[in-house]
Amino acid sequence: MRRGYTRLAILVLLHREPTTGYDIMKKIDEKTLGFWRLTAGGVYPILNKLEEDNYISGNWTSESGRRKKVYKLTDNGEKLLATALQKQQQMTETIRKLFKEFARDIIGEEITSMPMLERLLSFSPLTRGMEEKSVEEQIKTLTNIRTRILTNLKFVDERLQKLESSE
Repeated sequence: MRRGYTRLAILVLLHREPTTGYDIMKKIDEKTLGFWRLTAGGVYPILNKLEEDNYISGNWTSESGRRKKVYKLTDNGEKLLATALQKQQQMTETIRKLFKEFARDIIGEEITSMPMLERLLSFSPLTRGMEEKSVEEQIKTLTNIRTRILTNLKFVDERLQKLESSE
């Protein structure tokens, strides 16, 4: 499971900008306040496999006399990331429903808060920093947001249809 999350985290970071394996480890450590510390033995095999499968590409550069490999996401990697995020969202929703059921069964109360829906309807985190991006990057980001919204709307429509037909 951790390897799957490592792969997802790598793809997300490379979606944001091309970077090195070392910088990936550093950024994850920083973003999780040291809670999740990746090692070279955990990151580089995943980078190698993603590169072998054409989800990322790596180019060697030389800076201050040091060689380093900078990785970037390919179009196939963008598709993989979108699919992985959709699956992660579905898994999160399934687990949320399960714990909602547990709470109802154990403490006898319905959980009415819908943080996932609230997050979905909040676009500011999704579009943060758009002005600094190139037009191409803005189009790509907004296209991905639209795809996620349409996927969620499809889920809502199917759920509504199911509920309405059961009445």
